[in-house]
Amino acid sequence: MITREMKISKMLESYPETLDILLKTSSHFNKLKNKLLRKALAPRVNVEQAASIAGVDLNLLLFNLNKVINSISVSQFEPQNIKNNMTKIDDSATDFLKSIKDKDIVTLDVRPIIDSGKDPFTDIMAKVKLLKDDDIFLLINSFEPIPLYSVLGKKHFDHKTIKKGDEFNVYFFRDDKLPNSGSNTVGARDNELNTEHELENVIEIDVRELEPPEPMLKVLETLSKVDERTVLVVHHHREPLMLYPKLEERGYKAICNKINENYFKVVILKEKAVEK
Repeated sequence: MITREMKISKMLESYPETLDILLKTSSHFNKLKNKLLRKALAPRVNVEQAASIAGVDLNLLLFNLNKVINSISVSQFEPQNIKNNMTKIDDSATDFLKSIKDKDIVTLDVRPIIDSGKDPFTDIMAKVKLLKDDDIFLLINSFEPIPLYSVLGKKHFDHKTIKKGDEFNVYFFRDDKLPNSGSNTVGARDNELNTEHELENVIEIDVRELEPPEPMLKVLETLSKVDERTVLVVHHHREPLMLYPKLEERGYKAICNKINENYFKVVILKEKAVEK
């Protein structure tokens, strides 16, 4: 079965017929017609990220993909169970734009690079490497670069995404420079955590599809990888109130951010990393 975590490259390799489904679903997937771009971009993006980039319903896309490879029956996906998982882009960013200065913005428009059939990742990282502490990196693209959020998040960048028609303007900034920007990700040095240590690693797990008690077990299993320089970000379908006492017993602290009714982002750190 094709799952939300499956990489697009693996899916296309295992089930070539799914390319037609992607192309019929959204024009954003037309770039996959280019073999060079497909080779460069597909290994980095999973099905869930691809759905968000294209602005299509994740469950509906999974249904159509699995249907074409005959791994499910129609009854497995009832209409009432199909929820909208599209990323909501913040179009009202007036306050954010007023808080930054043009002289601090370093811009890279990757659309010409992609249109030429090249992978822009190297150009992006080269530009990021040259950024000064106070610089704000503005990435202009024709789709939302969701995988890049995690990549730069590990380098302590937060982001603000603004959609202008068919154009996505993504502002990346050091996560301690604009604390009140209302960004879309949890920075590795969240202001609420008051850290004294430099956090270097980010581990993310998604337990939204797991049945109890699997979410708690998954989190507790992953704790062994979380030290004073590592933050664990858990994507959950509810606030895990029963988890908090178990974390405290083990010397961890959790901060929960409600994204919407069915999505909570829980940030977990070692106590030593959050104490002065």
